[in-house]
Amino acid sequence: MTNAKEPQYSTVGNGCNNTSVKPRRIHLYTSVVILNIVYLICGAIYAWSSPVLVKLKLSDSDASTIASTLSLGAMVGPLISGAFVDRLGRKGTVALNMGFMTGSCLLLTATRDVMLLSVGRFMSGVSWGISFSSIPLYIAEISEDSVRGVLNTALIISVATGSLFMYAVGPFVSYAVLHYILVGLCIFFFFLFPLLPNSPYALVMNNQTVRARDTLSWLRENRSPSYVENELQAIQKYISENQTNSVSVMDLFTRKGNRRALTTICTLLTLQQLCGVTIVLFYMQNIFEMTGADLSSSTCSLILGLVKFSSGFVCPIAVKSYGYKKPLVVSLCGTTLGMGGLGVYFWLKCNNFNVDSLSWLPLLSLIIYIFSYVSGFGPIPWALAGEIFPSNVKPIATMITTMTSAFFGFLTTKLFPYVNALIGQEYLYLACTLCCCFTLGISLFVVQDTTGMSFAEIQELFTGKKKKDILLNQSK
Repeated sequence: MTNAKEPQYSTVGNGCNNTSVKPRRIHLYTSVVILNIVYLICGAIYAWSSPVLVKLKLSDSDASTIASTLSLGAMVGPLISGAFVDRLGRKGTVALNMGFMTGSCLLLTATRDVMLLSVGRFMSGVSWGISFSSIPLYIAEISEDSVRGVLNTALIISVATGSLFMYAVGPFVSYAVLHYILVGLCIFFFFLFPLLPNSPYALVMNNQTVRARDTLSWLRENRSPSYVENELQAIQKYISENQTNSVSVMDLFTRKGNRRALTTICTLLTLQQLCGVTIVLFYMQNIFEMTGADLSSSTCSLILGLVKFSSGFVCPIAVKSYGYKKPLVVSLCGTTLGMGGLGVYFWLKCNNFNVDSLSWLPLLSLIIYIFSYVSGFGPIPWALAGEIFPSNVKPIATMITTMTSAFFGFLTTKLFPYVNALIGQEYLYLACTLCCCFTLGISLFVVQDTTGMSFAEIQELFTGKKKKDILLNQSK
């Protein structure tokens, strides 16, 4: 969308009586809010294990199986997304996604059998995988360059809201009522679903130029016809240039720009899991029970849910002000400090030091860890994944990156009880701290900041062109 850069004001009129007005984005923001209902449900389902497994009182083996099947399903979700995101369109894929989520919530409502619970969690994982491989792409394609980063990082607010709901409500209502509420949220999404627009990129790819123009006019509201036409032409040019190249998995590895983008995202998403986020979120109440903290485990989980919710507002604001890279680096400094504090506490406790005076340290460490993670390291890699791949490989690329995250999430969740017993929780958390340090180095020296750049400019950046040269050409 090289020609669609947003000025401070746009001109709307017939050429004789032009009026300068601020851009209106009510339709765009409404669409993003509706899509974020999916993220809200994903956040609730992701935090489901923390309060519900305590209610079910399962063995460690059964509990880890049920918890980890979400990540197992999330490896399948991107395969479905990759197969249907172009055929059904972005909007149709989201509907399919929510079909899986609704079925999952209904199944979880109806049973407490370990096998059926695992199937329900697996279906939730499928939905999670489709969500994070298709919705960032969807939001990126309906947004203008200047607000794309902010809107795609806002997902963490909805995920955090869903998690807060689960931590705040889950321990205090019956198992059935909790799942009735989740089913109600799914129905509410389908009620609003007809308001969503189709992606103009997907429409152009399917030779529906008139519908793409109408969709852009609806999304851009009071923009002038010439502005909409320029953006449409830029989309057509971008799609045409990418579709002239054959599409295969090998394109991601043989072409420098694709390979560099894929390596960056897969590395960040793998390190997300190795830094311990899934362990912390899935086993939060168990962790607090192991510390012997004065506060109840459910109260500590609720406090952290509030921290996660409040920190969700930091990332969009930080990205809007400073771009992607600086918030990511600061965020990783905080996650290193927080995970390190947890590791030190358990090391002292397991080596028979008196930690009675440090009973506050586990909660404070996890507050720092979760606040830092949610305010940068959590959402930024997903936002980047929605915009740095060319259109001809996006479905394959998002499929691979989401599967990578899900695979390592499954490993860390399933193996947590066993690794914890094998090497001790103190060394497990210290190992996660080292991963945080390594990720900080990757973010400093490898990650590229694409904030405010068009899709075409991003491709130039990843093929080796310097950002200052790209911005210089842009200003001419």
